[in-house]
Amino acid sequence: MENIIQNNHQNSLKLKQRGFYRAPEITPGTTLVCEQGIIWLTQSNDYKDYMLKSGDKLIVDKKSNVLIEALSDARLSILHNN
Repeated sequence: MENIIQNNHQNSLKLKQRGFYRAPEITPGTTLVCEQGIIWLTQSNDYKDYMLKSGDKLIVDKKSNVLIEALSDARLSILHNN
């Protein structure tokens, strides 16, 4: 199960362990920040996967769909660049 809190420039996402979230069409410059726990993510058209732990961040460099899985109970912020 996931909980999503949204405002104009940021989404906060809580995922239970093994929970998934699909973020469609993330724009370049968007920052994904792991606030708590451990998350695994992959982007469309990117052969590399990413694992973020609490305090880590990833800046998206191209428009893509992002699949996120919580490897433990996790909280993630999605900071939009506009």
